[in-house]
Amino acid sequence: MKNPFIVGEQVYLRGLELGDLENLVCWMNNSEVTYYLFMGDRPANLERLKEQFERERRSQNDIVFAVMHKESDTHIGWTGLYTINWISRSAEFRNFIGEKTHWNKGIGTEVAKLLIKYAFNKLNLNKVWLGVNTEHKGAIRSYEKAGFVREGILRQEIYRNGKYYDAVRMSIVRQEYMPSLGRTGG
Repeated sequence: MKNPFIVGEQVYLRGLELGDLENLVCWMNNSEVTYYLFMGDRPANLERLKEQFERERRSQNDIVFAVMHKESDTHIGWTGLYTINWISRSAEFRNFIGEKTHWNKGIGTEVAKLLIKYAFNKLNLNKVWLGVNTEHKGAIRSYEKAGFVREGILRQEIYRNGKYYDAVRMSIVRQEYMPSLGRTGG
């Protein structure tokens, strides 16, 4: 493991590095990988990703990780907490497993659980939320397994593949993650 920051059973998370961007370009340009996602509507290129990488690296409100497969020590995706609001103590969760050979193995759920734990225990956040295409059934199941709860539907939120898709807004709050915090008295 190279520079692990958060370690799980199948994966570890480390800071995203400049050298990781080439993998991201390949994944973002793969229409099968981005089929349900908001990205993939235009070709990704290294120059644009480097600019985004530098903005996120300097940001105090975005924390981005490379998802590394422990056994093979290979880069398989990225994840992070974005637009962190330090007053409301909330953040948007994003997760992207680009290596198709690692799909349907519980890795997305594991990554979500690792980031939720980090958000509540290290960053003292109160809420982590996400949006996901309603057609992306596997992702929705994965997020539910990690503890996310459906908040509502954002109608015709995403335009992909020649049509509009609804998005499910999901979240988990600190009290759900740590139920004892909601209890008062004896």
